[in-house]
Amino acid sequence: MLGRLMKYEIKATGRIFLPLYGLILAFAGLNRLFMYFNLQKKSDFLPNFVSGISMLVYILLVAAAFVITLVVTVQRFRKNLLGDEGYLSFTLPVAVHSHIDSKMIVSLMWSVLSTVVALLSVAILAIGSGLYREIASGWDSVRDFFSQYGASGWGCVVSIVVLLLAAQLSGILSLYVSVVVGNLSGRHKRLAGFGTFLGIGVIAQVVFFSFANTSGVFQSYHDVPLDSVAQMRALSTDCLILAVFCAAFGVAFYFLTDWMLSRKLNLE
Repeated sequence: MLGRLMKYEIKATGRIFLPLYGLILAFAGLNRLFMYFNLQKKSDFLPNFVSGISMLVYILLVAAAFVITLVVTVQRFRKNLLGDEGYLSFTLPVAVHSHIDSKMIVSLMWSVLSTVVALLSVAILAIGSGLYREIASGWDSVRDFFSQYGASGWGCVVSIVVLLLAAQLSGILSLYVSVVVGNLSGRHKRLAGFGTFLGIGVIAQVVFFSFANTSGVFQSYHDVPLDSVAQMRALSTDCLILAVFCAAFGVAFYFLTDWMLSRKLNLE
């Protein structure tokens, strides 16, 4: 049933994201053409003006992709589970956690795809330009990095990816729990939800810095030489500790959201 919920969620949100991604890539290609022709005709005002407008639209579209990802994450959860659609959603023979899982996974998917599309659009802009050569030299640096650090380098990259995924999932779940708490407040639901989100952020920072200061786990860089395999291992360890920290908060947000939707649901 989770697969069906995800399919429905992708269908509902894809009509927003897929055209947006198409526009981003299209404007990236258009701007690349403008960049090429403007290099041939540097003194023409109109082509420069049009290419400037096109570049502005491209930048706004890339920024909009990340903003819309955040907005859709909140709106789909609120509308589908806490709005009028909630009456239908909770009559389905599906566990509450399946609703959370489907929305969480799809939101993570769009977050990753937004980043991939943004990077791909930058690659399109870089084709045949000096930036492309810089990117190519950057890949050479990446190969040098892995040849120098070997398994420690790969471990560092994997730990960073794990940390980013854990942080993103925790962030999505913090939005969900904030929306549910706001929904329980009666009047001023959005204000209460926003206040809850800010409060969660403050609490998480206080707990994190208290833990870091008392345990000293992030002081390992002072004990190893720079640009060494030991430093890569220290960085990997610190990233994994941060990932566990994010995951712990995410698990707490997940079960709190599930409990409130199961026991404290208010669709009025």
